[in-house]
Amino acid sequence: MTMLRPWNLKLELQKDSNQAIYLQIAQKIIDEIQTGRLPPASVMPGTRELAKTLNVNRKTTVLAYEELISQGWLATERRRGTFVADNLGSMPNFNAQMRHAEQEKEPVSLSPLMDAEIEHFKQVSWADFSEGTSDNRLTPLETFSRAFRKALLVATRSNHQDNNPQGYQALRSAIAAMVNMEKNFRVDAERVCVLSSSQMAIFILARVLVRQDDCVVFERLSNPLSRQAFESCGANLKYVDIDRHGVDVEHIASLAREQKIRAVYVTPQQQFPTTAMMTQERRKELYRLAELHDFYIVEDDREDESYFDETLPSPIASLDDSERTIYLGSLSNVLSPALQISYLIGGRDLIARCKAEKKLIDCQNKQLFEYAVAELIASGEIQRHRRRLGRVFAERRQHMQELLREELGQQVDFDTPKGGLAYWLRFRQPVDMEALARHALEEKVKFSQGSDYSPDKNDVQAVRLGFANLNQMELKNGLKRFKRALMTSFLTMMFVVYEPLMY
Repeated sequence: MTMLRPWNLKLELQKDSNQAIYLQIAQKIIDEIQTGRLPPASVMPGTRELAKTLNVNRKTTVLAYEELISQGWLATERRRGTFVADNLGSMPNFNAQMRHAEQEKEPVSLSPLMDAEIEHFKQVSWADFSEGTSDNRLTPLETFSRAFRKALLVATRSNHQDNNPQGYQALRSAIAAMVNMEKNFRVDAERVCVLSSSQMAIFILARVLVRQDDCVVFERLSNPLSRQAFESCGANLKYVDIDRHGVDVEHIASLAREQKIRAVYVTPQQQFPTTAMMTQERRKELYRLAELHDFYIVEDDREDESYFDETLPSPIASLDDSERTIYLGSLSNVLSPALQISYLIGGRDLIARCKAEKKLIDCQNKQLFEYAVAELIASGEIQRHRRRLGRVFAERRQHMQELLREELGQQVDFDTPKGGLAYWLRFRQPVDMEALARHALEEKVKFSQGSDYSPDKNDVQAVRLGFANLNQMELKNGLKRFKRALMTSFLTMMFVVYEPLMY
């Protein structure tokens, strides 16, 4: 069947707008779909033709189409082109009145689970800054589904499946090659262990490393789930301060002179939660202390796949010649937050012990998933998708920075993160954090308080706001509502202070 050549699609763009051109194009096309100008199954012009019509660079129209395909508004078929998706009735933002007449004759019956999910999206208007994760809407569904289909074909055509608790061999080899090239490692597949999630990796490490009352050092503000995993295995936790240059290694040296340390848990690339980056000098000094005092370094680098500065220092593990560093990485933010996969890199003996512990917890690997991820890496799709995410997140980071200066410039201080997916805002004047949280809920805004990361829940006059899972319009609206909540909390404090003077 010959495909009809589509008419030129003319859209009005604002070249002087703060919004990226490709996002303007994507939003305009969504608007035209909802108004019925572009009904389901309509043939879309090619990216080259659309770029010529709109007088923009072709890369801009490619990004716009990728955005729309990832959100489900458009679909693409090899050798046929790009179309408006024909199943828009299940899209939560689609105007049902604009469906084709033949679609209106008989209502589509969805599964109860799908109905509930769509209703959830209809009702929710929250600005969720608490998620320092990627954006599921950016997942290239067609690309990923091809890899999963291939994995399923391979699995169903073979009666024998190698269920190695350490992970699928090809995936471990691909991860080893990736970190060797990009992070200056020198490892092979035998020093890699694949796990279902970062939390599983941390718990297994705690089981392998810790005996009752072993001293494990954490940054004073850190991931509470990581602390809990080590505490559940009997660790005696000690805390050291952090500043804008990372963890205080002199404090660690002082602790090491006083007692035997089993391990030091750090997040050097983007300190969690403050986003501070540890200097190269401190990394080298921490590794020197590990050799001198015979302790392990647990380097949690799960956000390192989300970076914007090509000059990031190499991980501490890249300095390691004596297998004292255990490196935790993740591909979840590159794939999708809904597709969890992490990995550990360490010495052969330690990885063998992790493999044994994993077998006790989860004896069945996610074989299809691991095969599909290996296929995505081997084909270069992961690398291409990561570059695209980098562009999108860099734009969102910049947009967030401009909004913070515009909306909150008088109330907060912050540093622009070189990587990661969140900002750490420090308040310039005291804030009633409980009141702020309460007023934020009224504004339908979620965020993470600084005290959430403190082991003793001390008042921390700071908040962590994730930006990667929100588009530019969502960021703008969300920050305006956050500002209203903050201003209301300030007024509440003033009322409490001056209320006695009224009587």
